[in-house]
Amino acid sequence: MLTSRQRETLLDKKKMYRKSALAAYSNIDVETKTESQSPAQLVTMLFDKACVLLRQANENLAREENEAFDKATTHALQIVIALRGVLDMEQGGDVAQSLYDTYTSIAASLFKAKGDKDSESIDKLYEAMSELREAWQTVT
Repeated sequence: MLTSRQRETLLDKKKMYRKSALAAYSNIDVETKTESQSPAQLVTMLFDKACVLLRQANENLAREENEAFDKATTHALQIVIALRGVLDMEQGGDVAQSLYDTYTSIAASLFKAKGDKDSESIDKLYEAMSELREAWQTVT
């Protein structure tokens, strides 16, 4: 017969195992999606994810879920920096430089909005990322 404490420990272990299994499944799903996509489609996926994260950040902020807000804004910031990092500055010319400057500005604004917990600024950043996403889809 298990004690109450042993049952709690066993339940905690089962919960951790389930979370681990779900995380592993999520990673496999992401790997499968990314392996089968073209570079242009991967960039579209990054824009989509950044937009989703900015929306989630504002929802989390409204619900005062600070940890979830921080996680969403940090992930969105990482995506913006990654988009900047994949630019071909040598062959991209003025367009690449303009995008580099735009991503730098968005990253700086997002960093500030995150620190200030500024919902209005995050909405504006969402709009900017949405416009970039639409422009990207037009040219690809």
